Amino acid sequence: MSATQTLENSHLTVIQALDDLPEPMWDMPGVSGEWTAKDVVAHLTSCELLLIDVFQTAHGEKPSPYLLRWANDMQAFNEETVGARRYQTAQQVMNEYQDAQVRSSDALASLPAELVEKKGVLSWYKTGEASIADLVEGFSRHAERHCQQIIAFRAANKQLE
Repeated sequence: MSATQTLENSHLTVIQALDDLPEPMWDMPGVSGEWTAKDVVAHLTSCELLLIDVFQTAHGEKPSPYLLRWANDMQAFNEETVGARRYQTAQQVMNEYQDAQVRSSDALASLPAELVEKKGVLSWYKTGEASIADLVEGFSRHAERHCQQIIAFRAANKQLE
């Protein structure tokens, strides 16, 4: 499967996991640790924005401060990016996610396939041996794990749906 298809499938999985989630459940903690469904989507939004930055570095741009913050301290980055969206509505967070996922898909599609598959393009990722496709696959698995958490949370709170 191509990296573009992997990314598109990941986006579809997120949308399906959240389909018709009742409004009160968006702000209930316990989806992923203390995170709510809204927090998980805020986190996945930050991942999409990271991918956009990664794809821009493949065009020869220097890593952005956003990308460098993630690379230097993922935990602090996650706390910061989720916290920055804490007071937004679920709809605002979802709108930002959908905008970011369209932009990340477009940015990936703009890269030549041979560049996406080329090992060592991301010198800062996984000891410099990974390709953009490897990174996309890793982010896709990450999103899938969060979607499984959302699905399990929904099942455990079925009476609220």
